[in-house]
Amino acid sequence: MAQLLLSVGRLNQMSLLTLALGLSACGNGVTSGQSESATLPAADIQITHVPQNVYTSLQGQYIDPSYSSAGANSNNQHLTWLFHVVFRSPGEGYRIEEVNVEFQQGGRTQWREIYPRRYLEKLAWIEGAIEYNTAYFLKNIEFVEQKMSSLERPTHPDIPAGGAITWARFEAARPYFARVDAIQLHFRLQDDAGRSFRAEHNVPVQELDQNVKLHLPFGDTWIAKSGNDLSTGHRRTGLNGLTSYGWDFMKVGEDGRTFRTDGSIPEDYYTYDAPVLAPGDGIVTHMRNDIKDYGIGTTPPRQLLEEDGDVFAGNLVVIDHGNGEYSLTSHMLAGTVSVAVGDRVEAGQLIGRAGNSGVSMAPHIHINLMDRSEWLEARGLPSLFSDFERITPGGAAEYIAKGNPMTGWIVLPVGAM
Repeated sequence: MAQLLLSVGRLNQMSLLTLALGLSACGNGVTSGQSESATLPAADIQITHVPQNVYTSLQGQYIDPSYSSAGANSNNQHLTWLFHVVFRSPGEGYRIEEVNVEFQQGGRTQWREIYPRRYLEKLAWIEGAIEYNTAYFLKNIEFVEQKMSSLERPTHPDIPAGGAITWARFEAARPYFARVDAIQLHFRLQDDAGRSFRAEHNVPVQELDQNVKLHLPFGDTWIAKSGNDLSTGHRRTGLNGLTSYGWDFMKVGEDGRTFRTDGSIPEDYYTYDAPVLAPGDGIVTHMRNDIKDYGIGTTPPRQLLEEDGDVFAGNLVVIDHGNGEYSLTSHMLAGTVSVAVGDRVEAGQLIGRAGNSGVSMAPHIHINLMDRSEWLEARGLPSLFSDFERITPGGAAEYIAKGNPMTGWIVLPVGAM
């Protein structure tokens, strides 16, 4: 699915270099003359985070499936975390002056970062409390000539009296051996009278052991037009099972392009009518085969999206792989889905042909793993593909036993012609 515009502002990925610069700007971390004893607890502040379940996501290239030791791949393997922090103040308003963040494992702080006010003001903040559901999405988008844009309003790290704001987004990336099980946020606040207050919020972090062996849902060379790395809407939004930890793939022609001439019609794309394969073994629990294609850069009418949520995804197949893991493959061509609910399928089996159905903008295939069959109510799960090759800029194929195709990677399954 095309990137859904739920958050405003440009994503500032917290790479190691960026974090180092942020800490350097803080000096030794003391950005005010206030001591901890001079602050009071802000008892009326309510702090939550979304999504509720924050997972460690593996980002980059993985050759050793165990990821158990720091090796030669440490420069391109990272763990990432992303969530939104929601602040509600039933009473008076506050300015967020500083955030002290502790990354913890087993109750012990592994490292600490301090974000002063001048740094926080550069990040993305929106008015109100963000929610991860379709109702919030529909409320905060508008369609102009069948194109989507966000209605979310940017703001500053100032919690309004009797209102709410969202820090959209807290994100971090670390080398793959830097595992944590909690992120502790310590906030220093100030009211209109200049008095200092403190508040805390703990974000538990979960590790997910993927059981299903996922394969790329195609048999030849495609590009990850949008991956689930921290730079994309597949991680920024997390609206439901469709937009969390997913990939958008487009087929690449022999000329290295994704369309033949000018890309003005769906049929011009190499993706259009290409075979779509089951990513793993399992049982089909949901499918659609009747949703029409739309033109390049256009979306279904808003009323239709409100009446039939499946239209977001277009023609789709959901497969139950067992152990609470379901794959969603979507945006296929109407009339081509070749499996039915209850069918048992095997990895690599034809399940349909690629199209431009639903909110697609251009022909592509969206795929991701999620925690239940009803994708509009599901949450995405971080996952990795097995046995594929990445075509490097020099044209050589690099085998990856298990990994996360990043945005821009050109990939093909092992054994593909």
